Amino acid sequence: MLRLFRIGETEIKCSISLIIAGVLAVILGRETEAVIAFVSLTVHEAAHAMLAFRLGYPVRSVEIQPFGFVARLDCTNAPPIDLAAVYAAGPVASITMAAFSSLMESMVPEYAAAKLGLTEYNLLIAAVNMLPAMPLDGGRLLYSAFSSKSQSMAMRALKICGVITGIVFLTMFVIMLVYNAVNLTFAVMGVFLIIAAIKEPIPVNNPISRKRFITGRSSVPVRVIAASEGMSISKAMSMLPAGSYAVLNVIDEELRRIAVIDEKQLMEAAKKLGASAKLSDAVALYRGMML
Repeated sequence: MLRLFRIGETEIKCSISLIIAGVLAVILGRETEAVIAFVSLTVHEAAHAMLAFRLGYPVRSVEIQPFGFVARLDCTNAPPIDLAAVYAAGPVASITMAAFSSLMESMVPEYAAAKLGLTEYNLLIAAVNMLPAMPLDGGRLLYSAFSSKSQSMAMRALKICGVITGIVFLTMFVIMLVYNAVNLTFAVMGVFLIIAAIKEPIPVNNPISRKRFITGRSSVPVRVIAASEGMSISKAMSMLPAGSYAVLNVIDEELRRIAVIDEKQLMEAAKKLGASAKLSDAVALYRGMML
């Protein structure tokens, strides 16, 4: 992913696969379909980002992909009603775009004669995005309905659904190819769904949910610290506050929380791995049930 520039606190990135997909579209003579897919999916993602921004949730980054723009939103701790609105904004935008295209077909003969397929494509996007699979909107809506205790299990199931959905799209692309019908959309969406579903992080339940950690008859305040997965364990240990018990939210380069490690686990990881090891190694050790 190439970092292009920043707009305020939002980082704009571009996928290298966009160039590859563009070249393939030109070779196969599918430039029009590629443009329609790009524009439609950009409108879909822009709807998510705009509503999240209006509700006061920051947009961490916008990624330019072969299938459009992908907005990385920071609304993890948002109330369920806000999450539902943000996740539903994309399908609503797609349906609105399909309705507008259908209206144009009935009112402008030249537009209808062009047979761009904008109506059908946006209806397809809206329908596909409501499937209960990660990272689709339907999957995120379903995931937000689970309690924190069962979210890890729900995420695993939704990730599997996402991979299966991607495989179905790739299978449809191959079947159409056998019958001399090329549909790049199915291929691109299939690959995207499989990769995105696999990369979707599984939440780790916070080992300390209370604001104070009780030890015997006394208690100490708990402080939550964010630390990059690339940070060394020794650096993380130097951040531990005195007079309180620390819980580290380990985040990746996209600022997504990938794990939660408390102070005791960090110390044990330092003994097993050495202080020069990275937090990502400590996370791997923690997930391997060795701590």
